[in-house]
Amino acid sequence: MAKNISLATGPSDEGYRVPAVERTFAIIRLLAARGPLSLAEVVEESGLNKSTAFYTLRTLVTLDVVAYDEGTRTYTLGPALIELGMIASGQFSDVAVAKRNLAELLKVMNVTVGLMRRVSPTELMLVDVLESPHRVRIAVQPGERVPVYTASVGRAFLAFDDPKAVDRVLKDGVREFTSKSITRPAAIRNDLIAVRERGWAVDHEGFALGVSTVAAPIFGADGQVALVAVIVEFASLLTDEVAKEYGEHLRRVCDQIGRTLGATTPSFIAV
Repeated sequence: MAKNISLATGPSDEGYRVPAVERTFAIIRLLAARGPLSLAEVVEESGLNKSTAFYTLRTLVTLDVVAYDEGTRTYTLGPALIELGMIASGQFSDVAVAKRNLAELLKVMNVTVGLMRRVSPTELMLVDVLESPHRVRIAVQPGERVPVYTASVGRAFLAFDDPKAVDRVLKDGVREFTSKSITRPAAIRNDLIAVRERGWAVDHEGFALGVSTVAAPIFGADGQVALVAVIVEFASLLTDEVAKEYGEHLRRVCDQIGRTLGATTPSFIAV
């Protein structure tokens, strides 16, 4: 049975959406996540009809966006995406700056670190991951989106939002990812106050059981949160004491990244 993967990944705006483009990117994302795939598997996984999937794939092959293996009769991502990815990476200079600094962090901390960007008022996207060997892996992959209130990383963004913007995010309720998720608006608002005061957020198994996170904001030159860096750790290892150590260390690194990007020094930098 077809799984009917979601074609739309951004805010809903029917007046500006082109279905053919959405179908194309659905196939590209499918190959990125699960390739190589045969035509039959693309049809099965995407829910698209066979002719639409076939002609879309063949068009992408001619553009080198998708590659076709005659021997296995399977499709994979093509070489054109490497060039496009390198260009896009260069345009995201804040990500490059952040990665250089966070790579230094990994030399002294055996952790996994993710970088999140806000792509809409209600959504965050994982843009990159830095991993130490044999550490817990982040549950989502680069390019995937999660609600803006998600665990520590979401609160590191929301803590520096206008209160009315926070109200808009919380008005429709908060998804419960696990039995330990914080979902009560009042509890979230109280936590946002603490995040603003100390400059980092912590979450214990609120997004995935067995996994805890510590996150800190990276401010851009406009004074807004440009990125959030999040440390992912096994819940059994992230005690309150360890979380405080990680949070303060991560905050200092994120402040340095912010200064490199031209941000003014946040008021919480002095402990």
